[in-house]
Amino acid sequence: QYRQAWDDVVAMQQTDDVFEAECVSVNRGGAIFLVRGLRAFLPGSHLTGRLPDEDLIGQTLPLKFLEVNRDDNKLVVSNRRAVVETQMEDLSRGDVIDGIVKALKPYGAFVEVGGMSGLLHISQISMDRINDLEAVLKPGQRIKCMIIDHDKVNGRIALSTKTLEQEPGDMIKDPQRVYDNAEEAARVYLEKQELERKKREESAKDIVMGLGDALDDLTEGIEGDGEKEEEASDNLDSLLS
Repeated sequence: QYRQAWDDVVAMQQTDDVFEAECVSVNRGGAIFLVRGLRAFLPGSHLTGRLPDEDLIGQTLPLKFLEVNRDDNKLVVSNRRAVVETQMEDLSRGDVIDGIVKALKPYGAFVEVGGMSGLLHISQISMDRINDLEAVLKPGQRIKCMIIDHDKVNGRIALSTKTLEQEPGDMIKDPQRVYDNAEEAARVYLEKQELERKKREESAKDIVMGLGDALDDLTEGIEGDGEKEEEASDNLDSLLS
C-alpha cells in the first residue's frame, strides 16, 4: 500500500491536477494533510485566507503539489496554488470585482481578491495625482476595482479604480461614488476601448491600402519608362537604316 500510495502521488504531480485532502494536524510553520495516506506539509504562506490554527484540523481543502520527493519521503502542498488557478480561470480583463486592501506600498496597494493578491498601482488609483496614498486607501478597507491585466500562469492580477472614475479625482474626493457606479462605469469604459480598437484597425487598413496604391503607381511609372525607352530605340534604328 505504501508503494502504491507513492505511485499515485507521483502520477498526481505529473498531471498537476487539483485534489482534496484532510488536515490532520497543525504546527508553527503550517499544517499536515493526508494524501493517499502519506503526510504532506502545507506551509502557512500557502494557506489561502486564514491561519493554520486548530480549527483547520479535520477540514478538507483543495491542494496542489509544490514538491514530491520519494527518496527523501517529502511531500509539500499548496492550497493557495489550487485556489488561485481555479479562480483565475473565471477572471477576465474588464471584470469588476470586490477586494480588501491588505497592504500599502510606495508604489501602490495590494488587494486581496478571493484569496489572491492583486496589485493596484498608484498610477491606476485615480486620474488625479495622489500625493498621500494613506489618505485614499487603508488596510482592511473594502473596495471595488477592475481587472486590467492578469497572468493566469503565475496568478498575478493588475487592478484599477481609475478606469471606474466618472470624473477625475473621484477616488480621492468621493470613493463611494466610484464603488456605487462601478459596473456602469466599467461598461462605458470597455465600450470606449472597443471603439478605439476598431478605429486603430481601420486606420491600419487605410495605411495598408494607401501603401498598395502607392506601389501600383510606382510600378506603372516604371513600366511607362520602359515603354518610352523601347520607343526611342525603335526611332533610332529607323534613322540608322
